[in-house]
Amino acid sequence: MKKHVYFVQVGFEFDGAVYLPYAAGAMIAYARTVPEITDNYDFPDIIYMREKLADALEKIKDPAVVAFSCSVWNIEYNKELARRVKERYPDCVICFGGHSVLENGELLSQAEYIDILTFGEGEQTMTNLMLNLLHGEPEKTKNAAFRRGGETICTEREYYYDISNYPSPYLTGEFDELMSKKTDVEWLTVLETNRGCPYSCAYCDWTGGRRMRFFPIEKVLGEVTWLAEHKVTYCFCGDSNFGMYDRDVDIADFIVETKKKYGYPQVFRPCYEKNSEDRVFRICKALNSVKLDKGATFAYQTLCDEALKNIGRKNLTMEHFSGLMKKYNEEGIPSYSELILGLPGETLDSFCRGICRLLENGQHNSLSVYYCEVLPNSRLAEPDYIKQHGIDIIRVAFNHLHSAPGKDEEVKEYSNLVRATASMSRDDWTASNLFSICVQVFHSLGVLRCFGMYLHSEGGMSYYDFYGSLLEFIQNSDGRLHSLWESFKNKYDHSLEGDWNYYNEKFGNVTWFFEEGAFIEIADEPDLFYGELKPFLDSLDMEPELKNQLLRYQRLILRMPDSSPRTETFDWDFHSFINAVFRSEPAKLVKKKTRVSIKPEMHFRDIAQYGKEAVWWGRRRGDTMISNREMTVEYI
Repeated sequence: MKKHVYFVQVGFEFDGAVYLPYAAGAMIAYARTVPEITDNYDFPDIIYMREKLADALEKIKDPAVVAFSCSVWNIEYNKELARRVKERYPDCVICFGGHSVLENGELLSQAEYIDILTFGEGEQTMTNLMLNLLHGEPEKTKNAAFRRGGETICTEREYYYDISNYPSPYLTGEFDELMSKKTDVEWLTVLETNRGCPYSCAYCDWTGGRRMRFFPIEKVLGEVTWLAEHKVTYCFCGDSNFGMYDRDVDIADFIVETKKKYGYPQVFRPCYEKNSEDRVFRICKALNSVKLDKGATFAYQTLCDEALKNIGRKNLTMEHFSGLMKKYNEEGIPSYSELILGLPGETLDSFCRGICRLLENGQHNSLSVYYCEVLPNSRLAEPDYIKQHGIDIIRVAFNHLHSAPGKDEEVKEYSNLVRATASMSRDDWTASNLFSICVQVFHSLGVLRCFGMYLHSEGGMSYYDFYGSLLEFIQNSDGRLHSLWESFKNKYDHSLEGDWNYYNEKFGNVTWFFEEGAFIEIADEPDLFYGELKPFLDSLDMEPELKNQLLRYQRLILRMPDSSPRTETFDWDFHSFINAVFRSEPAKLVKKKTRVSIKPEMHFRDIAQYGKEAVWWGRRRGDTMISNREMTVEYI
């Protein structure tokens, strides 16, 4: 009788969307290539849904091995399920692997119900472990840790570089039965075209410093076709630097043609290489032509030289970035920039000025700021590194953004976040967040973008001064804006609660980033909020009539839940001016009688749909603003 091996790769479900358990499928597909494995083991259903623990346990019958794939969003769930499995089946071998398993083996001393840990890529390691278990010699498995005589023993670390013979779990049918049993969900998944990363950023635990290796192109293209034929909606590209190689352009072109033919995948989301300018541009242009990607990513993470040195990263120069922004904006390709708050060496001043440097160099479309998370196998998590940079880490509840709040979870997951460093105090960290939210709401999402652009281009006012003075006004005023920012501050000041999201049941049973929640509040009651901003606008050094008309133009081109056509007449050609600034071209506001009409292409039944489609799905594409194709401009 064959031994049962169960794989557990649990993910969250959102609104009927579920990730296929790619890592588990890949390990099973590889194991099946070994006759001794198929002669002695079988692989019942993969546990991939975060269901009730009792229900998950009932699916595991007489296991010889249960292997858990561990990430920050499931490791606590895995621990509790593993404990229950061990209690019911004491002779079962419990194995933990994945990104959240430290390679020093310490998890074995914390959880007596875990028998073996595995490290690194799982295909060959798990296959070797299963073979060695057959012969009663699990300690011969490389890339593993186990107990002996009360001590934790780590075996030799070996890196497997040849992945050319790794079969595809999609093409070998590992998910066929799983998908046939669950027909009422929207499938999301991962596509890998290569493995490895030439960079070694301190905050990353991906594959930093590892040799680049490639899956055969025939396998990759076959998987793309499979995803389309099986109507997989969202595909995350598991490459660390998509666009680094010429063949990536060919892969992107094939994905575009596949979507044209099948309608799927609807979204292909890569992490782009930051130094392959021409290839990434060609890929973004192709993907954007069929709305496959949200936009081109410019992941700066930080613009602080000291922080860059500390994390071992080198960015594009601002001159190069400015040129790229001009190129993307001219082609109408949306882009967004990413920053990480809390990197060692960053200060309040350097972070806030770094955000504004991105605006000054053309990033007007979208900005995303993430908390610095301490991932278990990253350099940032090493005790000496933490001590050297005075890193203050807090363990907070895992934040389920864009999902229903207050879930009755049996097991809570946690994140380890940087709350302060030697160069940034806790108060400075909070102040950095509040400034970031201000810039994202009023510039990136667009509430006062036109004013920031005008005063920077024509008035010589820096974005740093404009948004700094706006934030100061909000913090010292009364009303809803003040209450919003005060609520954000209070949540940051009570960091241990980890409630760093925004919720208003009117906007759907969904939690939001703070900047998204604030923006939707403004869009829901624009008259109220623009009324609160009037004293700030009155304080600006601008001709009164120009100011009034610019405000009318600003409100006209901000996408609203009310998507009815509108027309406004102006004495100045705001349209040409704002577009020139956006494209980083010479800009001069000209007094010219202009009629601007908008006919929005997006329509919403209520504020909840507006939030979901224009803000959540559309912010990186710039969908919170009316696009040029939705506007008609006439000169009178």
